[in-house]
Amino acid sequence: MKIELKCESCDNLFLTDYKHRDKKFCNRQCYFDFARKNNLLGKPKDESVRETRNCVQCGNEFVERKKHDRKLCSDNCRLLWNAKEENKVERLKKSKESHFLKYGVESIFQSEDFKKNHKEIFFKKHGVNYPMHNKEFVEKLKITFREKHLIKLIPKLNEYNLMLLDDYIVNKSGSTSLSYNFKCNVCDNIFTSTVLGSGKIPICRKCYPIVKNSKLEEVIRDFLNYNNIGYVDNNRKILDGKEIDLYVPSHNIGIEINGNYFHSENSGGKDKDYHIDKMKISNDKKIKLIQFFEDEILLKKEIVLSRLSSLFKLNNTLYARKCEIREVNKKDSTFFLEKNHLQGNSVDKFRYGLFFNDELVSLMTFGRKRKVLGNKNSDINEFELVRFCNKLNFNIVGGFSKLLHFFIKNHNPNKIETYADIRWSGINPEETVYFRNGFKYVHHTPPNYWYINTNSYLNRYHRYNFRKDVLVKEGFPKEKTEWEIMKEKGYDRIWDCGSMKFELIIKR
Repeated sequence: MKIELKCESCDNLFLTDYKHRDKKFCNRQCYFDFARKNNLLGKPKDESVRETRNCVQCGNEFVERKKHDRKLCSDNCRLLWNAKEENKVERLKKSKESHFLKYGVESIFQSEDFKKNHKEIFFKKHGVNYPMHNKEFVEKLKITFREKHLIKLIPKLNEYNLMLLDDYIVNKSGSTSLSYNFKCNVCDNIFTSTVLGSGKIPICRKCYPIVKNSKLEEVIRDFLNYNNIGYVDNNRKILDGKEIDLYVPSHNIGIEINGNYFHSENSGGKDKDYHIDKMKISNDKKIKLIQFFEDEILLKKEIVLSRLSSLFKLNNTLYARKCEIREVNKKDSTFFLEKNHLQGNSVDKFRYGLFFNDELVSLMTFGRKRKVLGNKNSDINEFELVRFCNKLNFNIVGGFSKLLHFFIKNHNPNKIETYADIRWSGINPEETVYFRNGFKYVHHTPPNYWYINTNSYLNRYHRYNFRKDVLVKEGFPKEKTEWEIMKEKGYDRIWDCGSMKFELIIKR
């Protein structure tokens, strides 16, 4: 119901809703004119309606209205408070209780009435039963993906002192490479490179020219010299003519530094068997050979040196019995793996960590066995151990065993499979942490390869992004092989040593 009121500033009559019957002015301008005329602007706050509180996150004092329930002093404290696992659990519990009281189910999406009504409303509005059947909705979703991807991409570019000069087109699938112009903020070099959906960042080759193995070896030499570990440079006698970049006689350990350019198939002339053959020869000579790629040493130097510290028993020791096991959320797991594992983040379902003094020091992640996914006849209690790593420069005694047994106890699997990268673990199954914890060695998998854009040999891209069917959809002829097409696109490839497959059968 509308009522007519008189403005106290301009004396004009105006209409408003009955619920606003206490309204005194017809518009904001009249309010400000009246306030200036009567010196009401800048009136002191009524402190009787406010109170001083202590932030539940940081403990700092802040002022808030008494009628408000606010307990945190800032957005930063809010994010930290919400990230705590116990608070997430409490919020989820309250949400489930609220939904159950209102709808009889823990989630509104479990309500059949909601599903039916939602489908009817969506059909009336868009003419389809589901959002993904609506082209307009799908296009909006693509725009949203692009914006979110760009938000994550720009900080990474800033971290590497790069500027994107072209409009960014989202490439979420990572199946094709898109070329862009970049500017290096350090040397002002403008160059063309690619960005894949995986988010890998290009590099300015003026600042970081293609590095020969000798320069990469300096990183490892400095580490060995600092720790007073004796070594032999570029020895060709031990492996009957094949060179070991750095050999440590006291530990029977060889270290190979594989520059991506000089160890690629086209530019370096290294075929699929080159790296694994050197592994086999070293093993025959009772030498444990470790191989690193150029990008691992340049971009993940701290992780490489931590692995070497572990190999030479230089890491800090911590006992698993002094640690607490907790489930780890995806965000924290991703951050930990990117900082502590050479392969970075993983696709997983279950994540468990060891915490010492409330700090995550060891992490193990699991997923459903790959062949189980999509196969209705497979045993759903078969899992894959996807990642395991400790905090940099730490050795957690008993950590692997404690996390593994915790997972078995809580998920009751029939079988767990896992893979060890031969480049890091060596070729002898009995020397791996998996064999020592009851896993049975199954077989060696053949060498795998990565693609490298010849404009920048630093980044390696997994071959899954360049499958033949994807390349054909891009317009390349079916008659050509994947490798032939990729060479046309300006890519080289580099081979590793393959993996060792292990499995653990849990007896009932």
